[in-house]
Amino acid sequence: MKSLFAVCLWALCLPLLSTAQDNLINIQGTVTSGGSPVAGATVTVKGGKTATTADATGAFHLRVPSDGVLVITHVDYTTLEVPVRGKTSLTILLEPNEKSLGDVVVVGYGTQKKATLTGSVSVVQGADVVKSPQPNLSNSLAGRFSGLIANNTSGEPGYDGSGILIRGLATTGSNDVLIVVDGVPGQIGGLERLDPHDIESFSILKDASAAVYGSRAANGVILITTKRGKTGKPVISYNFNQGLSSPTRLPKLADAALYATLMNEIEYYDNPAGGLNQFYTADQIQKYQDGSDPFYYPNTDWRGLTLRKNVPQTQQNLSVSGGSENVRYFLSAGMTSQDGLYKNGVTHYNQYNFRSNIDANVSPRLKVGLSLSGREESRLYPQTAAADIFRAIYRAYPTVLARYPNGLPTTGIENDNSTVQVTDVGGTNTNPTYVFNGILKGSYSIPGVKGLSVDGFLAVDESFSYDKSFSKPYNLYTYDSAAKTYNAVIVGGSNNLATLTESQQNTSLITSNIKLNYTRQFGEHHVDAFVAYEQSKNHQDILGANRLDFPTAQTPELSQGGSAATDQTNSGSSYNFTRKSYIGRADYNFEEKYLLELQARVDGSSTFPAGKQYGFFPSVSGGWRISKEKWFNLPRVVDDLKLRASYGTLGNDNVGLFQYFDNYSFNNQYVIGGSIHPGIDVTKLANPNITWETATKMDLGLNATLFQNFTLEFIYFQQKRSDILTQRNASVPQVSGIVNPYNGDPLTPSENIGKVNSNGIEATLGYSGRVGEFNYTIGGNMTFAKSKIVFIDEAPATLAYQRQTGHPLNTYLLYNAIGIYRTADDLAKYPHLPGAQLGDLIYKDVNGDGQITADDETRTKFGNIPEVTYGILLNAAYKRVDLSVVFAGQSDVSQYVLPESGTVGNFYSSWADNRWSPNNPNGSYPRVDDRASSSINGGLYNNTFWLNNSAFLRLKSIQLGYTVGNRLLSRAKISSLRFYASAFNLFTITKVKDYDPEGTSGSGQFYPQQRILNAGLNLTF
Repeated sequence: MKSLFAVCLWALCLPLLSTAQDNLINIQGTVTSGGSPVAGATVTVKGGKTATTADATGAFHLRVPSDGVLVITHVDYTTLEVPVRGKTSLTILLEPNEKSLGDVVVVGYGTQKKATLTGSVSVVQGADVVKSPQPNLSNSLAGRFSGLIANNTSGEPGYDGSGILIRGLATTGSNDVLIVVDGVPGQIGGLERLDPHDIESFSILKDASAAVYGSRAANGVILITTKRGKTGKPVISYNFNQGLSSPTRLPKLADAALYATLMNEIEYYDNPAGGLNQFYTADQIQKYQDGSDPFYYPNTDWRGLTLRKNVPQTQQNLSVSGGSENVRYFLSAGMTSQDGLYKNGVTHYNQYNFRSNIDANVSPRLKVGLSLSGREESRLYPQTAAADIFRAIYRAYPTVLARYPNGLPTTGIENDNSTVQVTDVGGTNTNPTYVFNGILKGSYSIPGVKGLSVDGFLAVDESFSYDKSFSKPYNLYTYDSAAKTYNAVIVGGSNNLATLTESQQNTSLITSNIKLNYTRQFGEHHVDAFVAYEQSKNHQDILGANRLDFPTAQTPELSQGGSAATDQTNSGSSYNFTRKSYIGRADYNFEEKYLLELQARVDGSSTFPAGKQYGFFPSVSGGWRISKEKWFNLPRVVDDLKLRASYGTLGNDNVGLFQYFDNYSFNNQYVIGGSIHPGIDVTKLANPNITWETATKMDLGLNATLFQNFTLEFIYFQQKRSDILTQRNASVPQVSGIVNPYNGDPLTPSENIGKVNSNGIEATLGYSGRVGEFNYTIGGNMTFAKSKIVFIDEAPATLAYQRQTGHPLNTYLLYNAIGIYRTADDLAKYPHLPGAQLGDLIYKDVNGDGQITADDETRTKFGNIPEVTYGILLNAAYKRVDLSVVFAGQSDVSQYVLPESGTVGNFYSSWADNRWSPNNPNGSYPRVDDRASSSINGGLYNNTFWLNNSAFLRLKSIQLGYTVGNRLLSRAKISSLRFYASAFNLFTITKVKDYDPEGTSGSGQFYPQQRILNAGLNLTF
């Protein structure tokens, strides 16, 4: 009976079992994020126990129910559920989890858990930065985190980096941020030209947490970590993108007819009795307008003839990574190519770079690593500098031809013809630079004492830069209409012959570090401490030579120049600079709830005289994770809440060398006995008491995670900068006998007398969410940082409202323009300058004495560095489509720009079209004048009319990507293929009209910032 029952039961269940087996299918898939594989991602069948792990290429294989749901998890990414729906091939895109991203944060000389961090440290991943199509890495940081200002002031290939500040200006001296690459402080080569594809992460140290870098940490520290190999089979990644760059903004200029009208108006203001057609007749202006006589009455668009609308750029990168349990490697090679904006121009930048990071476990206790990287930066430019080329473009008269009908170039304006200057006709300037960085690291776990280890590194950096500038004479032409001949004017070179200047600069840096570490967990108590010794030596050699009067321009070599003694010059210099440092840090936490950190560094520097070479830089920080308290219970509202504070002293030793010596030079010459002899001249008096600047920093911070998906950070910070090196030149009495040279470097030495305070707030808010297969994150950050000068040396008689003391750094001293004289009543109503006319600017009589004098200048509220910066970040993914967006903005910032216009050059259309004139008495701009730089409406009385509000909101970066399905790639054994389109500086909202609001040129004459449209692919095998 039992056998019969079993047979019957089996017969009944067999169809059910067959159905269950038939419902299982084999799935192969790939887990990626941002085009890169996510190794180690866990793939689980929801509601079951079946699971697997993605390999180094992100690939996985699993047998699952056809109607099942996969759950993909990874510590650094948002958990994702994917319905199978009978598919046998899946490409799964994970979004970075902002809450856990960077759970371990790179800090000075080590790492820390983000949860127990007590300092103000911002982190961004290299995978995010690489989404910007900018070849210069510094331009990809703006808007991504609070506390950092990155203003891009030029788009010239090879010199297109952003100026980086942390929490604004804090000193009248150097505000340069310390760059640390893979643990090496001040690594030669810096930040800008690193390949973005090699970067793992950035950490920004903004407060006293930077005290481990002592005398170089006052301006903040940026820590850059490059990628390392991971255990697994080799992963080959290839990245390619092709872009087109164009100016974000160029001023529109007056055409020939309008310019001729403006010249007539200028003549009229000098001689009203002569009428409005003293320079050009109405018939001549008409010819400029209608183009009926283009030879004698041209309408030349110098900007259009000199500049291209867009130019190409290319970036490529190939990397291989992988390894075994004992040896791991990351190898990378990259190439960047950028063209200049000029038509027929020679400007070009090429870069070739490589990186090799190898890590090995020699034994269970001994680990070593070798990092080698290098690059060649090849720059080629015309003889005329970019600023001078754009000056020639903006100044050139539209009433002058660029080239005659027979092709001969004209003399343009003052023998500056921009269409010729951009070519190699006048010679070229080549500037190749070679950089090498090598780091040998090792660590050893000491037996017998649990948690005790020693590690260290030896870093060798070398840089060689070579410059060769060959200037050749060339011809421009004028036309003699009477004789109907073209007369040559020789431009360039010297004495109508070619000249050659060559220079080279060799720089080396050797840095060594040894560190003893101790890390232990005693129950609920955790201790992490180290002590270290570090030293470095920096050496530089500079050699230069010049040769004049080359018999022929066909032999651009130093040996082929003129033979006279006066045809040859040379120069050279060198220096050694050394540091010694003793460093220590101790971290303690109890249950990851009560947090304490102590740091200290003793720095010695050869910059300062004996007895004053060493400084002590301590800091303390602490935190309280309130959410870890048993009594704290706000479920589903506050998931994590931490209060923290830091206080410490940091230094800034980035000052000129050898200031504790009297400086001499052979500037003077003396005639003795009929012969000329060189004479030694004192160029700088010594300061035997020179020392570093000191920054005392205090931070109060709050970090929170709310409703599981919101992250919040709020910081209040203060800084007091003292001992700033500045000259005591304003108050030095004449009876001292010290006479500073006119318009030159003061003879008086710098002294540690300056004081600047600054304070502000930072706020960051983020949210991550998911709706079905749509994942997204949105974040915003804001920084307010304001400086206040406490003391600099100012003349005692300086008026209170004109003093720099008490105002922010970099403000302007200007007359306050409050309107335009439009009627005779206006001239009678307001005090005015002698000779003021209708159409001139009205200046405010600040002191009320009934006249406009220098006492009426006042300090502006803002300078040219923004007090407020902010960013908005958006990331989204739906199935195989991903989107990344970065907005960056600034406010509370002003930039003074006075165009060089008049008979000295053309006018911006914004001025020309809206000027006051007898025919347009309601114009919003003042009347035109002979030379803006020496006009009472311009450079003669610098005023607030030309002070622009440089606030803006800019779409800094956007990228849209699509990852191809795995089914299409499997036959080609391709792990991942992603196509994308991206843009940089796509649009800007600002009140600035004629130039990019990030520019800092006082005349607007600079190589413009670039808008980049880009397309590319990421390919992984």
